[in-house]
Amino acid sequence: MKTNELEARIKTLEARVQAAEDIEAIKKLQKAYAYYVEHWESDQLVGLFSHSSDVSVEINDSGEFKGWEAVQDVFDFSVHCPAYGGVKKPPGEFLTVLPAIAGIVDLGSDGKTAKGRWYNYLYGAQRRGGENRALIGLGIWENDYIKEDGIWKILKIYSSEVFCSPLDQGWVKCPSMQDPPLRIKPPPGRNAGFSDYTSGQTMPYHYKNPVTGK
Repeated sequence: MKTNELEARIKTLEARVQAAEDIEAIKKLQKAYAYYVEHWESDQLVGLFSHSSDVSVEINDSGEFKGWEAVQDVFDFSVHCPAYGGVKKPPGEFLTVLPAIAGIVDLGSDGKTAKGRWYNYLYGAQRRGGENRALIGLGIWENDYIKEDGIWKILKIYSSEVFCSPLDQGWVKCPSMQDPPLRIKPPPGRNAGFSDYTSGQTMPYHYKNPVTGK
């Protein structure tokens, strides 16, 4: 093999290794996000985000919270979970487990941006209608990521609920059992897709068909 051919092959292999490392870093980033949400670890959560002016969080039809200060507001759980009287840490009766699974991550051609789609399951115990309820749910994340100074960070969280139901009723009888309204006024923004699976809508895919390319 000629020297120039060998050098080209090495560069190709280096690019593949870098891409694999980037994808693994993004997967770890998303899973860390889910763990921090579980325990209301606000400082850890905001630490995962870029400080770009384009940073944003959008969950269901809450509006698009855009900008660094708005992202911090979203993860002020004393506001986000008003049913618990403004406490800073989750009470013992509270449970939110959000495993990030079935992830599809695609890197941008620049190697510094990426998109990811995930299922987020919910296994929870949360206050609804004045009582603690066992909940089961499913949502979809379609998120954007950015690599800054060699570190992958979250640029955009875009989450839409498929169902969130009392465990004793299930998603057929009760496809959606929403949180109480936020104490902060939601900003104007797009609707994050659909309120539950009965709408028949599908969160748009960020990727093309991996076989047909369409």
